[in-house]
Amino acid sequence: MKMLGKLGIVFIMAMLIVVSTDVQAGQNTQELSISSPYSYKNLTIFLIQGKDQLSRNYLTLEEAMKQKKIILHETSNVGELSADNISKEYVFIMAGDIVKGGRQDRTIGEDIVLAPGAKRVALKSFCVEEGRWGGRGAESTADFSSSAKMLNNKELKIATRTEKDQSKVWKEVADYQEKVSRKADAEVRSGASPTSLQLSLENEKVKGIIAEYVHALQPAFEGKKDVIGFAFFVNGKISTVETFGNAALFQKLQKKLLEAAVSEAFEQYDKGLKFETPTKAALAAFMEMAEKGTETARQTSANMMEYTKKTTNSILLRSINTDAGKAALHTSIYYVEDVSAFKEKDDSGYQYGGMQRNRTRR
Repeated sequence: MKMLGKLGIVFIMAMLIVVSTDVQAGQNTQELSISSPYSYKNLTIFLIQGKDQLSRNYLTLEEAMKQKKIILHETSNVGELSADNISKEYVFIMAGDIVKGGRQDRTIGEDIVLAPGAKRVALKSFCVEEGRWGGRGAESTADFSSSAKMLNNKELKIATRTEKDQSKVWKEVADYQEKVSRKADAEVRSGASPTSLQLSLENEKVKGIIAEYVHALQPAFEGKKDVIGFAFFVNGKISTVETFGNAALFQKLQKKLLEAAVSEAFEQYDKGLKFETPTKAALAAFMEMAEKGTETARQTSANMMEYTKKTTNSILLRSINTDAGKAALHTSIYYVEDVSAFKEKDDSGYQYGGMQRNRTRR
């Protein structure tokens, strides 16, 4: 095992690694425990466990659409949808959720919570299907039918959530389709709409591959009541950390998030590639580092705030449902590889799944 420095040694000596993170702009702290790794092929996951910080119950977008408790509308603006919550429950719409149908399949650009009875709430969106602006088969052009999928790799999530670049989104979708067609040895673009990410994720070969990974890793979550999120590594390198305000919400989203992680892993699968098994210490160090990034904040809707923290190697996005309390509703951390960050030596001890940064402190 590579040397991790003093910080890493402390983590390794502990029976259980505990990460202390701030839940809102330096206010309060939450202790999060990290499980042992669970791996299948080139995907390794760690469960993140902790106490619930929010008591509010939320319907997910997928639940609300299945139960017909929400209506999503097309608008005259390609980058914006509209939502009606026709229920007495709160609905959490997660950044990266894909909605199928309308004039084009879309993904939601930022976390939002719809209060009971909320009407015509604007939703920032991006197209994950290029060119179509009309009906597709028997689908309605006025509204959307389902939200069973979400953005399926880190590059797409960053393109929508931080870069906010529609052209980049289309490029990343096309790149994914090309790579996965090669990996699966089958064309994953649909004849009904070749540019649709949604339809590629519905491809039978793709679904079979995803099911294989999920079958191997899903048991890691079973029977555990305090899991509030997970992190995953692809080819031994950290990719993404996802945590939520309570275990009940994460449990509803868990399989959808795992399937997206699997999709990202398969896109990068190389049978001959060798890599070190990721460690809890590597993940803990990454999460601690991300919390120390430069912070900005913005109000995204009447009841939502988004905090962003950036370092040379991470982007952290934290959403707060302000009328539910000060705790985080949803936190995402993405690893980003800034080449300039590796030009100097580093004795900090931070290690990201087998890749050591060495930069001399001044």
